[in-house]
Amino acid sequence: MATRHVLSVTSQIPPFTAGKRGDITGGSMDGVFYDISGSVGRNSADFGLNNTFNPSMGPDSKRNFRTGSYTQLAKTFNLDLQKQYGDTSVAGGAEWRETTFEVVSGEEASWKVGEYASQGFNVGSHGFAGFSPDSAGAFTRRNYALYLDLESQLSDDLLVGGAVRYEDYSTFGDTTNYKLTFNYQVTDNLAIRGSHSTGFRAPTQGQANVVNTQTTLVDGELTQAQTLPGFKLGAGQLQPEESESFALGAVMSLGEVEVTIDAFQIEVEDRIALTSNAAPTDAQRAAMGAAGVPNPELIGEVNYFTNDFNTETKGVDVVATYGADLFGGSTEFSAAYNYTKTEVSDQGNVTSDSKVKRLEEGLPNHRATLTMAQSWENVSAFVRANYFGEYYAVHADWFGTDADAAVTVDMEVTYMLNDSFDISVGAQNIFDQDAERINGSAGALGEGVPDGVLGAIFYETSPMGVEGAFWYAKYSYNF
Repeated sequence: MATRHVLSVTSQIPPFTAGKRGDITGGSMDGVFYDISGSVGRNSADFGLNNTFNPSMGPDSKRNFRTGSYTQLAKTFNLDLQKQYGDTSVAGGAEWRETTFEVVSGEEASWKVGEYASQGFNVGSHGFAGFSPDSAGAFTRRNYALYLDLESQLSDDLLVGGAVRYEDYSTFGDTTNYKLTFNYQVTDNLAIRGSHSTGFRAPTQGQANVVNTQTTLVDGELTQAQTLPGFKLGAGQLQPEESESFALGAVMSLGEVEVTIDAFQIEVEDRIALTSNAAPTDAQRAAMGAAGVPNPELIGEVNYFTNDFNTETKGVDVVATYGADLFGGSTEFSAAYNYTKTEVSDQGNVTSDSKVKRLEEGLPNHRATLTMAQSWENVSAFVRANYFGEYYAVHADWFGTDADAAVTVDMEVTYMLNDSFDISVGAQNIFDQDAERINGSAGALGEGVPDGVLGAIFYETSPMGVEGAFWYAKYSYNF
């Protein structure tokens, strides 16, 4: 039996950042601290497909394809200023960003409509169709931001703060958001803190302009499912997500133990997500034709990024730390627990029940860690146990089950060669705890060989990953 291979080669130019920070002396800006910086970074992913064919071209189709590439280029410039006026800190700044997402078309054979398309054969390299010229192009967005931040120690016990940020985007307009905070020292051993803020998340240029065609399974039949920008389907342009957050917590000293407890609530409107695959409607096919999408009548399924639902997330974080002198060095024990529950408060028109279930139950409600960190003069180490509660595991967006809780263990040892050089060795999931295994994945074909589950052994949504133990070594240089 032939095996299809999807090739993806990712290249990255490491972000380059340069800047200067210092303080101004003399004149009207005496005592102002400044930080000026600029950065640029680029990522590129080239895609290819081997050992497959373009069904619409019949037996004359080639077998290996260059299917195109994605490239993202980001540039950022910042100016931050801060000055202290007695017990009050005043800060302000500006930021400019430019993001360009580019789609490069694949070779003609990877997207060509062959003579057999009229007989119902799929178009494009089977498994992952190439990017056609109509989807290629560079899509650029620019935005600038201005902000002001105030923080004041109103009394020995009360600290308050506030910030406001204005941003203007070339693609969807402007937005203004704010944050208010306080910290009140009730006693020497107890402080109460809280915050309220609004926020937003702009859609990425990739989400707004992505085109991707993959072969998928629908009702037992292979068909082409195409991801398109929403505006090419008549759904309009993506808009930013908007949020409102509240948090209230306490910081306590209980003898030698430091404890923090924080409760939070986050409401998000117009969340961005990829819709489920569905056969295009007549209106969508007409919109695709008007937008220049070739042969919309041959596309079996479509999906797109859209703002279609609202969520409400509530939770609590608890962290406790304890320090001691053990084993001839310094020891710190820490325990952390998180409970988070997300509910879809408005499902929208195109968000499926299965996606709602994945959003609400696809991550554990309960997570915890227990860490012991040890340090000596030139050596430090830690061991950590991680607990992941029950969750709903999903594969291929439609095949799911309730997954059991699990525990993994990480560890690392670091040796400081001198003030500048460190060397570390460690492991994540050191005891190779399995992710949730799909029933039947050790079936008739033998132990560990998938049997009728789309080639998968584990559910893809495991919070601890599906690759088991990961060992590493790293070398660090500190400037």
